[in-house]
Amino acid sequence: MKKLFSLIRACMSSDMALFRVKSKNKSKFSSFVPILLAGYIMFIIWSGANSFLEKLAPMNLGYLILATATMGISLMTIIEGIYKSGPLLFNCKDDQLLLSLPIKRRTVLFVRILKLYIFELLYNSMFLLPVMVAYIRWGNVNPTYYLTCIIMLLLLPIIPIAISCVIGAITSGISSKFKFKNAVQIILSMIILVGVMYLSFKVEDVFNYLLANAESINDFITRRYYPAGVFSKLVVDFNVKELLIFVAINIIVMVFTVLVLGKFYFRINSGLKNISTSKTHTKVKDLKFKARSQTSSLIKKEFNTFFKTPVFIINAGFALVLFIVLAVVAAIKFDGVVAFLIDEENGFGLANDLIYNNLSVIIFAFLSFGTFMTSITSSVISLEGRNISILKSLPIKTKTILMSKIYAALLITTPALLVGDLIMFIRFRTNILEALLLIVLSILMPLISHFIGIIINLKYPKLEWETPAEAVKQSTSSFIAVMLGMVVLIIVVGIAFALLGKVLPIIVLLIATGVSGLINLILYLYLTKKSVKDFDSLSL
Repeated sequence: MKKLFSLIRACMSSDMALFRVKSKNKSKFSSFVPILLAGYIMFIIWSGANSFLEKLAPMNLGYLILATATMGISLMTIIEGIYKSGPLLFNCKDDQLLLSLPIKRRTVLFVRILKLYIFELLYNSMFLLPVMVAYIRWGNVNPTYYLTCIIMLLLLPIIPIAISCVIGAITSGISSKFKFKNAVQIILSMIILVGVMYLSFKVEDVFNYLLANAESINDFITRRYYPAGVFSKLVVDFNVKELLIFVAINIIVMVFTVLVLGKFYFRINSGLKNISTSKTHTKVKDLKFKARSQTSSLIKKEFNTFFKTPVFIINAGFALVLFIVLAVVAAIKFDGVVAFLIDEENGFGLANDLIYNNLSVIIFAFLSFGTFMTSITSSVISLEGRNISILKSLPIKTKTILMSKIYAALLITTPALLVGDLIMFIRFRTNILEALLLIVLSILMPLISHFIGIIINLKYPKLEWETPAEAVKQSTSSFIAVMLGMVVLIIVVGIAFALLGKVLPIIVLLIATGVSGLINLILYLYLTKKSVKDFDSLSL
């Protein structure tokens, strides 16, 4: 038992660093950011649950929210667990060490599943706990409700984790035979995020649908998904026997998962680490070296970092994907976009004629969204991690290193923005001069975002991390860059729409081009003077 607890402690300290806040200068602000974000998310969920319960409680259907939340969070756990099983279960860094110790392999597997369970328990609680708290105000609550909620929070992740582990094992086994192992994870995550964004614009429709079909939805959820059904029954009519059966089933599922995965788990792990070679590539006759310039070599390095880090692609590239999606939506169903822009309560309250006479400015607003909601360079310095000393020791000018990161980010964002531009140019028949200005802005505006991101990252670097997610998602620089991007987006779009009808669209674009060029010049001078010194002073 002592060995088991020691193993658990060791595993938790290695891959669960996402939940620790480390800062070299122990800034109170950097420690407060994760708590602030978690609190904000919980408040939003609690507010939404209250809105639903206010309508459902008079009909005695408040328990539907609990069942729906249980179902939704379980689906989220399954989807997230499929790709989280990669770094937390398969292809772990400590495989060779653990498997060389006198510990049963099944015990190692159990500890890793336990680690995934704790990971999901923390996140599930962040989403489900606010709903449970909101129900207290509207439902008929007694002491058994609190007992039910505690047990549900503890046991809810088990069945989804079992499902995700099996699917993760299958996908990991298959992906181990292919070169691009992260492609499925990235594509799936992007689709999910786009779906969430779409639903966020359809909240009122979803709300009305739930009210109109409350009982049938509840019957579907409780019959198709056992935990949701049990939760609803225990809340409405508590039954000790039903609760004990639920506990027993989850324990059996956990044990069965460990036993089944234990049969082929380590075979998959070995496959992920094996490097296969082909006999046809073992002979080298005429060896040739292709020389690259310093800048092109550094750009290639940045590309490798970006495309081999799924969490980086998802976080930094999602706004680009969403921009293309919005461009397609605008091209296919522009009437819906117009309705949103006309709407005075939820939109911008623009006049119909004003929109159709200034379509190039509307494209500019879309472009601003894709630009300032994309933050690639806000973590490129942090992702260097412990290799920062090696990078600094290279016989390359600091200015070249920093600008190569800017160029790489620009080469990632500009093609995506131009694709969206082209779709809207064709749909709205944009004239040549306005199209050229928008193309120039597709380079100049992202350049502003990239300059700001790297400047902020040099001010607040996070070089000590154990997983890339810490550097990308849990850093002060990323938080500041995202918040600043939102502020800049609101200002830019606000000014552009304020000028509609007062000046010609081409004048708006010319002003935007001139201002963007001036800001880029200022940021470039700052980067090459002040930020160079910040980079040279970096150390672990």
